[in-house]
Amino acid sequence: MMSRLALATFLFTGAAGQESTLADVLGRAGEYVRRFIAEFSNVVAEETYVQDAAGNLPVVLPGRRGLVAPAPPSRHRELKADYLLVRVGPSDWLPFRDVYEVDGQAIRDREGRLARLFLQSSAAALDQAAEITRESARYNLGAMQRTVNTPILPLVFLQPDMQPHFRFTRGKADASSAGRLWVVEFKETARPTFVRGLRNSDVPASGRYWIDPASGRVEKCEIALETPGVRARLVTSFRRDERFQIDVPFEMREQYDLDRGQVTAVASYSRFRRFDVTADEAFHPVASPLPPSTVVDARSGLTLVEIQPGRFTMGSAASEPGHRDDETPHDATLNHSFFLGQHEVTVQEWRAVMGAAPPRPERPADGHEGAADCGPRCPVVGVSFADVQDFLAALNRQTDRRVAYRLPTEAEWEYACRAGAETPFSTGETLTTTAANFDGRRPYAGGAAGLFRARVTRAGGFPANAWGLADMHGNAAEWVADWYGPYPHEDVIDPPGPAGGTERVVRGGSWQSDAAAVRCAARSRENPARRDATIGFRVAADPLPPTEAAPGRR
Repeated sequence: MMSRLALATFLFTGAAGQESTLADVLGRAGEYVRRFIAEFSNVVAEETYVQDAAGNLPVVLPGRRGLVAPAPPSRHRELKADYLLVRVGPSDWLPFRDVYEVDGQAIRDREGRLARLFLQSSAAALDQAAEITRESARYNLGAMQRTVNTPILPLVFLQPDMQPHFRFTRGKADASSAGRLWVVEFKETARPTFVRGLRNSDVPASGRYWIDPASGRVEKCEIALETPGVRARLVTSFRRDERFQIDVPFEMREQYDLDRGQVTAVASYSRFRRFDVTADEAFHPVASPLPPSTVVDARSGLTLVEIQPGRFTMGSAASEPGHRDDETPHDATLNHSFFLGQHEVTVQEWRAVMGAAPPRPERPADGHEGAADCGPRCPVVGVSFADVQDFLAALNRQTDRRVAYRLPTEAEWEYACRAGAETPFSTGETLTTTAANFDGRRPYAGGAAGLFRARVTRAGGFPANAWGLADMHGNAAEWVADWYGPYPHEDVIDPPGPAGGTERVVRGGSWQSDAAAVRCAARSRENPARRDATIGFRVAADPLPPTEAAPGRR
């Protein structure tokens, strides 16, 4: 396996006269692809797939798994499917393609298969998803298994952690782009290869990208694969979708040359819409076999998770890297359950409650614009402590609620962030930028450097902790209820924090923080009137007595 990229040193002169090497362009492309995959992971597309086959190819007999029959000299087939990516870990994704129409005829068992996948609470959900993907292949001509023809497969190779597996070179300019795009050629050099063939053999990939050198956007990609008996070539084109603020695939052209014939196909993508689906249970098991109770605000859709009572050590030991003097370790007991938002309050949720956009930050954060591209799913930032109190008051004026909304105390926040962990992070002894949004150029305790995204990303876009809470580390820092003050040296029970002060506590760190500042124990303090581009909030709540509550909890 290569230890680093083999890069040619071609230069690009942009409009501002700045020169870029191929390494620069690949760096921008890697960051672009990370953002793309994070956003595309909750977008469903309708895929229309038209196949034509020529030659004496076999075809799978629908409903009779494993049986094939010779195909006529030529065949034509039209399929319609829903296509999406299912997150199955911090940086792993399962392409999910469910065929629901074949040659104009609806598939009768589709609803039952989807119900088994999405409604059955099982640790085997990933196996179920993979099985549905395999079943969909029974409708393809030539018994083709649709495993490599996902439209974003070549983009995966541009991820920073994947690039060392490939050799990249600058290709000849493409006249169709009028010199605006770079053509970058790639060839897989590491073993084992990303794509595997029969009997787990290596199938090295090669191909080309058409990349905007200034932004790293990939407008087209081509991949070629060859294994005994099959040669495949796939070309995917992308275009901007303003609703999602990302480039989405709109066409994928395929050609498969087999020993006994050829299959060509064109997949087109339309009707893009949001659909959140994750499979975190395989990676983040909860302590209890029962799913946590939640409450959902009827007006905004804001979802909160119930946090059970417990005892934990708050703060950090002096030996913990990044420890500060105001993190005096002490035991804290929380005697009552409470609810806490699954993620930071979003722009969409703020608008639904307040009827207007959130206030704008008074200034960019330390020279960075922090301009987000996640739209209504972005966390609210730039709100003062008083702005947050106005939001909570508006929530509490609703007559159909079963909870009283508030900010979490500092003790509640750290207890929920740890989710039972006694390590610096809920993920363990370290944290990477695949698990949270922080300044990866300043990693933890001498660890490997990661990404600096320079902005907030969509709320809930990173894996949740063991108690179902996302973005407790980084992304947007969060106001909590407490005034800032020194910790006690003795054990405490349901600590409310100091009775007064001049600064409020902010927890979690942000997209601009180094790794040490997003630890579970890390504290910061701010003037409560400040509206900063790094600071947002997360809502907590307490159950109302039955006589004061209205239906709505589930």
